[in-house]
Amino acid sequence: MPDDARAAEVRQKIDDVRRWLALSDLSGVVLRSQANFAWITGGGRSHVSIGAEAGVASVVMTPDAAALITTNIELARLLEEEVPGLPFEALEYPWQDQEASSKLIARFCAPSRCATDLPDGERSPIDDDFLELRRVLRPPEIARYRDLGWDAAACVGSACRAAELGETEHEIAARVSAECEKRDILTLVNLVAADERISKYRHPLPTGNRLRTTLLVALTGRRHGLHASLTRMVSFGRPDPDLVARHGAVTRVDARAILESSPGTSLGDVMAREIEQYEVENFAEEWRLHHQGGLTGYAGREIFATPGAPYTLKSDQALAWNPSITRVKSEDTILISKEGSEILTHDPSWPEQPVEMELGMVVRPSLLVRGEG
Repeated sequence: MPDDARAAEVRQKIDDVRRWLALSDLSGVVLRSQANFAWITGGGRSHVSIGAEAGVASVVMTPDAAALITTNIELARLLEEEVPGLPFEALEYPWQDQEASSKLIARFCAPSRCATDLPDGERSPIDDDFLELRRVLRPPEIARYRDLGWDAAACVGSACRAAELGETEHEIAARVSAECEKRDILTLVNLVAADERISKYRHPLPTGNRLRTTLLVALTGRRHGLHASLTRMVSFGRPDPDLVARHGAVTRVDARAILESSPGTSLGDVMAREIEQYEVENFAEEWRLHHQGGLTGYAGREIFATPGAPYTLKSDQALAWNPSITRVKSEDTILISKEGSEILTHDPSWPEQPVEMELGMVVRPSLLVRGEG
């Protein structure tokens, strides 16, 4: 059955695109990326391979048309499972005809008057004003994000609680992937490090290294096109004082970034306050060893925060800060609004601690201690 609320969401987005077309003096736009397909369709999937930036369908919009163009292989599934009841004219072409897609698109708009999200040599690229359409989340998207955040946190929590000493990082990562698959989450980033590999690498792809005492698990999972990122750490037995001190310091850096994130503030301003907190914690140079996160949503990071980054945050946007200090990391996905920040990837069953800062208090995940005593 068609989802009337989703169809209404999509019609509103099509109207926004048409306003953008008018302001940009264009006659049409072609959306081919998986990210923009998910956005314009209210969460539809256009991938077969998640490794390809482009999906298997294009959405073409003009002032008076909205069409979905794909091959004869994909059309039935897309209409029945990904875009049922949505206001798109559906057109298919034979999979073996490499020129057919371009010919169908040209029916709607001439290349010289048409923009695209994945440049093809004929059409101009979309601009940042178009990307801004997807960066501010609508109520249905926020509802989907909350569900995703809850499930993503549960995946990591379940995998961390099930991990056993002597297991390889590959085995732990497989458990994360299995938990995600059960919840219809695509595992895009699945980082697992045990013991000395936590200190050595900021992006530790899982290996055959076996867990002895300390575990870090980081996930970015995607559902309905939205991305949820989080990191959790586990100590088997009482953690050593240095690990405890470093984890406390990185959670305070994370808390500072979250509390500083508010509508009207720039990413650069938040980054400056975060760097300031690194200095307060006596880890002044650690921010240089790894990116700190930034705006998220329909990409793992829509915009990375850098010193001086001018982008101004708006209400109903998602952020994922991921400060790290050698041996430790803290990360969650949040939603900002005028009322404050909401932790989307909160796990009520994970141990946590309130972090008091000058701007207020925010709860951050603690080390999960297993087998102590």
